[in-house]
Amino acid sequence: MHVKVGVKTLHTKMSPTNSKMFSWETYDEDISSLGESSRITARGLLEQMNVTRDTSDYLWYTTSIDISPSESFLRGGKKPTLNVDSAGHALHVFINGQFSGSAFGTRKDRGFTFTGPVNLHAGANHIALVSVAVGLPNVGLHFETWKTGIVGVYLNGLDKGKKDLSSHKWSYQVGLKGEAMYLASPEGVSSVEWIQGSLATQSRQSMTWYKAYFDAPTGNEPLALDMRSMGKGQVWINGQSVGRYWMAYGNGECGKCSYSGTYRPTKCQGGCGHPTQRWYHVPRSWLKPKQNLLVVFEELGGDASKISLVRRSVLNRHHHNK
Repeated sequence: MHVKVGVKTLHTKMSPTNSKMFSWETYDEDISSLGESSRITARGLLEQMNVTRDTSDYLWYTTSIDISPSESFLRGGKKPTLNVDSAGHALHVFINGQFSGSAFGTRKDRGFTFTGPVNLHAGANHIALVSVAVGLPNVGLHFETWKTGIVGVYLNGLDKGKKDLSSHKWSYQVGLKGEAMYLASPEGVSSVEWIQGSLATQSRQSMTWYKAYFDAPTGNEPLALDMRSMGKGQVWINGQSVGRYWMAYGNGECGKCSYSGTYRPTKCQGGCGHPTQRWYHVPRSWLKPKQNLLVVFEELGGDASKISLVRRSVLNRHHHNK
């Protein structure tokens, strides 16, 4: 005798909506004047959470260093190397206003070191380091003893060897200028001059604000932003924070899968080479029928013109087992 047993499985599918982003414009987070009128200066490096008091993810550490015209690297020698030790969670480095690289901690170890060559010239050079805290930890004891931010800065490769900048006079700025101007809000978005044009959205600049408008899609399925074309940052809709996004790509042991033997968390991992999170939920209750404001702050660089609004549909499938 054969018995047919019906088994229902649910499959989700992310599909494009009929809603297009239009009027993309950009605004660069100005770093050229950092430190000029800072209200916080100190000899040495301050702990990030004590300075920001949870008002922003971002804390700028800025200082200047004088380079002698006699330095060998100025005459074709090897560029000096900057080392920045951080207690977490992320760091972006700017030398004389130019982006020089980033470094990040991991879930297992928040601390890390940035190491990279830097372009310095004779005379005064401006070093700006933005330390990024990716939220507050939600596990572990004695949170009051946990540290974030920069703990050491060193310049290697000068004629006199290693120079410790950690005890230099540093200026501090809490947060971004765009945050202070409330650029994410419908009221604050008109407070600056935005740059128009599709070329601006594809420039992949670091530390850049983007804005666009879109109409609410038809239907009632759940909605999400597809942020795969971006790097790391934050996003808002009509002034409401969708949250932080980060296209950190999964890596691990995604090969042959077998659950035989002792279980380990590394068994049967999947998603290697794909973003750990690509879609970010957008509540329909936040949307107006027309002219919804989307604002994105991108730290690393991305192609904002490829951001899209997608809908999540659930497909019922029946399987019959004999």
